[in-house]
Amino acid sequence: MPMTRTAIAAALSLCLWLPGTVPSHAAEGAELRRHPGEILDLSTMETLSPRDLYVALEHKKIILIGEQHDNPEHHAVETLLLEELVTPGTAVVFEMLGPGLPLDKLGITTSRSELETALKPVTQRWDWNTYGPLFHLVLQLGGSLASGNLGQDQIEALYQGEDAGLPVQETESRAAVTGQVRKHIGNAISAQHCKPVPAVRLDPMVEIQLARDARMASQLEQHAGYRPALLLAGGYHVRKDLGVPRHLNRDDSAVVMLAMVTDRGEIVGGDELLSNQVADYLWFTSATEETDYCGDTGASTSHASPMSN
Repeated sequence: MPMTRTAIAAALSLCLWLPGTVPSHAAEGAELRRHPGEILDLSTMETLSPRDLYVALEHKKIILIGEQHDNPEHHAVETLLLEELVTPGTAVVFEMLGPGLPLDKLGITTSRSELETALKPVTQRWDWNTYGPLFHLVLQLGGSLASGNLGQDQIEALYQGEDAGLPVQETESRAAVTGQVRKHIGNAISAQHCKPVPAVRLDPMVEIQLARDARMASQLEQHAGYRPALLLAGGYHVRKDLGVPRHLNRDDSAVVMLAMVTDRGEIVGGDELLSNQVADYLWFTSATEETDYCGDTGASTSHASPMSN
């Protein structure tokens, strides 16, 4: 049975620190540990309550939410954020949705079964039990769904180094990305593949990543207006230093990164996330258990995986 908003809020609030405070052991000089439920304002390094965060986001026209795709706590937090931020007329861009879908035919009267018939067959890469309820929630709140991904034919063309028929603005935005950023993205892709990827394969993969970011930025720009536009995507996509924000030419946006902490209070992905050059706010959750795909056995480990891209 799906959790109600009240139940989700109660569960997540159990671990929240009081706004503006830090754990007592940090004040005593011990190494600071992060905790699930903690929300950190990266411009002040103060902890916030959910209400403080909602107030801070009130006047933003574009709000980017970054997740780990397989973390159930991230989807619970996203439910809370969508409940608070989506009002009639709000568009939510989903990385999980590609072009050419009948999204304009879906609305507040669309039933769960109708939504599943329309979208499940074309979102098979994604867990419907996770994302179907989020799609439906947006519609029930009077919002609209918008695609954020490229088409498979466009992805294949980019991989082959061919003309993908992308809009000029997206192509120019991708071309303007610096070599340093491209190198960082390439290193992350190689890490996910467990070993160095030959340049002949890696370069097109980087281009695909950048093209996806440019597409999501374009969709956000198109849908931001009187009501804000939201993006729900993998954490790597929403990073201010590497992802979609680099393709946005505006200062009225905010990035909320859902970040994971281990049982030891260590941030998955490292302390580099503790920078307002990466995100504006971090909302910490528990870490998921990772399957060690790079190991000899593929056995599950107790270490959480890095943020998905």
